[in-house]
Amino acid sequence: MMPTEIAALVQELLDIDQVAPEDNFFDVGGNSILALALISEIRQRYGTTLPLIDVIRNPTPVGLAQLIARSRGGRTVNATTLMTEPEGGQ
Repeated sequence: MMPTEIAALVQELLDIDQVAPEDNFFDVGGNSILALALISEIRQRYGTTLPLIDVIRNPTPVGLAQLIARSRGGRTVNATTLMTEPEGGQ
């Protein structure tokens, strides 16, 4: 799961021109109702249900990608390099 995929999803959902991996969902036009729509899209596309509080606490594509990866038992995303690496930063 790459943050660029989540950024594209947010961009599509909010109908805006560009979302960077470090952009805050709420700062680029998101709100709590749209966050629920985002959660629904993530569930449909990735088979993972995120609690609303997790989206509020991790509102960037990088943060959301990390949550999705963890919930699926996968690899986490290094926010600095946007490269995947094993859980624990190795």
